[in-house]
Amino acid sequence: MPRIITREAAAGRPIRLAIAGLATAWTTILEANDFSVPDESLRWPGAGNRDPLNALRRIQPGFALIESPLMFHNTSAANCWVEIQTLTEAGVAVLQARVTIPPGDTYTHPAPGQRLLKLTLASANGDRMQVRAQTANVIHLTAAASEGSAEQHQPVGV
Repeated sequence: MPRIITREAAAGRPIRLAIAGLATAWTTILEANDFSVPDESLRWPGAGNRDPLNALRRIQPGFALIESPLMFHNTSAANCWVEIQTLTEAGVAVLQARVTIPPGDTYTHPAPGQRLLKLTLASANGDRMQVRAQTANVIHLTAAASEGSAEQHQPVGV
């Protein structure tokens, strides 16, 4: 995802996750981004901390936080599995679950409090949560999350 440009350090903002009909390929449902925030005082002068598109801005690490269980509903007349994984900023895939959901049933994945981070300026992507289904267009997903800048992870050299 692209860097988020803000007028001030970004506070957390809510995100609604609602996907009708998951695909069979891995789909990113939530990703941590970093933020370009004003820093005209050059409090963090290091080259690695500055926004390459604007020298008066710094890059602030970001987070995404899952705030509710991930709810997967099977609308088909057959069993269907879903897989949930975290793809780290370094590109390492961590499979969290593969669950078979009976027809007409809902699986609630315990994810509240799971935090995704983007700490490295040079990385194209931050941590990502991804899902996929056995059969396309039969599993629906709903959840709540938030994203914002990770103020406790200030740029290196503070």
